[in-house]
Amino acid sequence: MDLEKVRTTHVGSLPRPPNLSPQNLDKAIEDVVRMQVEIGLDEINDGGEYRRQSFISDLTELPGFEVTELYWENSAGDRRFIPVILRSIEYDPSKPILAREVEGIKRALDKLGVRRRIKVTILAPSFMARVYPDPDWMPARPKELIDKYRQRAKQYYPTVDDYLDDVEKIIINEVRAALNAGADVVQFDAPDILQFDVYGEYNPPDKSKAKERVRRAVELNNEVLSKLPAEHLEIHSCWGNFNNSQFNTLGHYDDALPELYDLKVGVLGPFEVFDGIRDFEELKYFKQYAVPRDKKLALGIVSVKSRNVEPVEVIRRRYEAALEVVSGDPGKLIVAPGCGFASSATNPVQTLESARRKLRNMVLAVKGSQ
Repeated sequence: MDLEKVRTTHVGSLPRPPNLSPQNLDKAIEDVVRMQVEIGLDEINDGGEYRRQSFISDLTELPGFEVTELYWENSAGDRRFIPVILRSIEYDPSKPILAREVEGIKRALDKLGVRRRIKVTILAPSFMARVYPDPDWMPARPKELIDKYRQRAKQYYPTVDDYLDDVEKIIINEVRAALNAGADVVQFDAPDILQFDVYGEYNPPDKSKAKERVRRAVELNNEVLSKLPAEHLEIHSCWGNFNNSQFNTLGHYDDALPELYDLKVGVLGPFEVFDGIRDFEELKYFKQYAVPRDKKLALGIVSVKSRNVEPVEVIRRRYEAALEVVSGDPGKLIVAPGCGFASSATNPVQTLESARRKLRNMVLAVKGSQ
């Protein structure tokens, strides 16, 4: 087996170091880039959320969004209060967010004297639709308050389509600027695709409604993806990760396949398959559908929902099982953790050290001792 063909990556979110501040931000990014290089990861980022409050803060901290009393609730009852679009988005296309992140990674790599693939992340249109106050798009609680915010948003964006027109322009500008700055990969974050039964909305799950949710998300994302170079694009979806819990514990990949394969990206995933609930069971659904010839499949073979560091031999068995999905071709498979490590800035499950050990063992499992 040609292990040089195996690409290793991560979802883009690493735990923040203690006492991270604007004063030591550049140093922290240099350190986290060095850590990824020393581990042997093929794709490097700047920690993902060192410059952000959370993974959704790249776009939803732009003026026009406000955090409200509306919230998402996961399977354990934890609540995440969410930003809502309430007025026109203020965005300066001459100051792209992702390009600044790319430049920071390049500087850190230059100091080390090495070259690696550079990865940045951005929210997918389907996720951005979830913060428009319309009960048909926003799975938030308390539901009776959604209409209150809808009336405010309608003054600026009468419909979700009007809002998404602005979102599409921003995302396309950001991705093009990132690629022009030197990014090799832009990962679209779309956890919403697999979180269709949030709050037990379909309990027991309604497969037909789940499929329709997935199709709608795929179509919405493809409106943007089709205007960008697919060979530089990945799209991540998962069951959710917040305070070591999930938004969806009832769904399976047969709810979303083969529809997921219609996404216009070069890499499908990373998708979460070893999450502590489903594990090997989920791979059987991927085996039912051949990965399109023009795409690679990224599967999460390390769990971020436990601080226990999986031994190399355990991850190796997972990798071998994942290889069967792509008919044993390591060139078609990319390996990663199943989700981001920094599930919460205030109460993270993982430490930077636990993330480092998990990633190190993942690389060793698929590439062997260097």
